[in-house]
Amino acid sequence: MANSRHEYGNEAGATRAEIVAEQIRQAIRVGAYVSGQRLVELTLASKLNVSQNTVRDGLRLLETAGWVVKHARHGVYVRSFTRDEVSELYALWQAVESLALKWVMKTATRKDLTQLTRIIQTARKDMLEGELEESSEAIFEFHNLIGKMSGKAQTVEILESLHNRIYLLEIVRQMRAPRSLNSQEARLLLYEKLVSLMSVSHFEEAKALLEYLIQTDCDSLLPLLD
Repeated sequence: MANSRHEYGNEAGATRAEIVAEQIRQAIRVGAYVSGQRLVELTLASKLNVSQNTVRDGLRLLETAGWVVKHARHGVYVRSFTRDEVSELYALWQAVESLALKWVMKTATRKDLTQLTRIIQTARKDMLEGELEESSEAIFEFHNLIGKMSGKAQTVEILESLHNRIYLLEIVRQMRAPRSLNSQEARLLLYEKLVSLMSVSHFEEAKALLEYLIQTDCDSLLPLLD
């Protein structure tokens, strides 16, 4: 999938570990490393031309952000998930982002709603150009913005970690059963409706629609994990 989010800032102001973390993260995002794959420090250090300690520090950053997991005495792996973990993850996403949505709808300005609308327009443009992965990427931007608009620092942090895990699962989806043009079009129509409900302050309906969008993503993903 295309990359448009940078968690560790630009390289000019980033530490070596942050730069390495960003490089590894981008490799994961494009499928160079897949869920469940071991990330060997020595191999990465050689490939990225940095010290093994720098790679270790970069992997710690990725572990904190939810991209990788460290197993004692077995090394570091790109995070993978069981079906139960996926169900739990999407339930947490529903709960936390619904709370964020409540706060957003109390303070959202016309400018905020315009930003959300533009993201959906970008997603539709990408879809019509046949760039379905980029279209799905834009949807992640939509959810990220909901978190940021909440104005709650801890909520933003929790949602970022959840979104990172969901992104890993979206990569699995793209590899095993990519979204179709028709399914993406139907999805975008619902996101447009969500913004419309937000604009008229219909929280309960907006919350129900947000939860439906997340749940249908979960339901369509689970069979791909068998």
